[in-house]
Amino acid sequence: MSRGIKNICFFLFLAALPCLADSYIESRLSKDMEDHRLDNYSKIQAAFILSGATHPDSLSYYLKWYNTLVKTLKDYNFDPFDRINSAGNVFGYLHSNWLITYQEKATTLINVVKQKQFNCVAGTILYNLICEDMGWATEAFETPTHTYTIFTDFSRRLMVENTSGMGFNIMENLKEYSQYLLQFYPEDRRYQIGLDKIYAYENTQGRQINNTELLGLLAYNRAYFAMQVKDYRSAFNFVTLAQQFNRDSRSNYNFEIDLYHKWGKKLFDEQNYEQSFEVFQIALSRHPEVKEFVQNSRACFFNALATNWTQKNWQSTTQLVPAMLALQIMNDSDLTNLQRMLANWGDYFYRTQMKFECRQTAALWAAVDPNNPQLQRFQAAIETLP
Repeated sequence: MSRGIKNICFFLFLAALPCLADSYIESRLSKDMEDHRLDNYSKIQAAFILSGATHPDSLSYYLKWYNTLVKTLKDYNFDPFDRINSAGNVFGYLHSNWLITYQEKATTLINVVKQKQFNCVAGTILYNLICEDMGWATEAFETPTHTYTIFTDFSRRLMVENTSGMGFNIMENLKEYSQYLLQFYPEDRRYQIGLDKIYAYENTQGRQINNTELLGLLAYNRAYFAMQVKDYRSAFNFVTLAQQFNRDSRSNYNFEIDLYHKWGKKLFDEQNYEQSFEVFQIALSRHPEVKEFVQNSRACFFNALATNWTQKNWQSTTQLVPAMLALQIMNDSDLTNLQRMLANWGDYFYRTQMKFECRQTAALWAAVDPNNPQLQRFQAAIETLP
């Protein structure tokens, strides 16, 4: 290789390093969350990574900003015996200095640092994590449209609406807060629920979540923005990451379903049937109530098997069939069709004297119908192969 080509390769490698670092940090966070808890990262580190600070330099910058903010608040020496007023003062400080402009799309902590813009997710995460570092335990309440703070160890239940500077201890004026919530609902939904019942409806549809689960909403929101530009693959990956943090996100129920539909259909239209089946398999396992996922899974499955037969891709078939059987969604016609396809494979392997593959075929067939006379004849024939 000439020196010029070597230099080009070296510079290309240097150019790729930032992307590699970004991918590495995000993948390490995902690995850490495989058991659905943070072991190697703090919550604030995870919050900034999920916000998009996936390069070591940027992550270090934002962590320094956060630590400086916490130190500033601790230096006020709030009364340790008056935690409610102290928490209220921290809330007021944040809304006077950082949580300045409510913006629905300002969903990350980076939006707070750079533009002083925020939405309910960014505001709740920042406030909750700061309060934790101040020694006040917090959780959140997630509803289909909104998220707010709950203090769990104060002398009385205290809730905080983070999208408004007037939102500390919202239970003191519940009627006014119910009116405030109306802005998060389309007009037709407001009247369906009843203007005087919005708060009660929110709480019956939501659930209390801890701050690790709360962080998952950042990944969900990044998935949302990826989907806006039709980057379904990235959106799907962000949702998968989000689910490691928050396995039952009430505010992303409809979004998840829509994403699975669109990403699965795109893969199907591209004739990538196996990957499309994997998407709908996941969709069905999370949302068995969505009947379209049953139909889509079956269509992808049989198209994938037909493609595998044409390409003689037996390895893929051995993975698809058990996955489909585990879903338990095939009707009698589907099972008959599957047995016919397996019989074709069995005949092919028998004629080519591939004994191991014959036995694999028989095992899959037996999982469908162990008493099938054709299968039993095939099993006996296998034993005559050398």
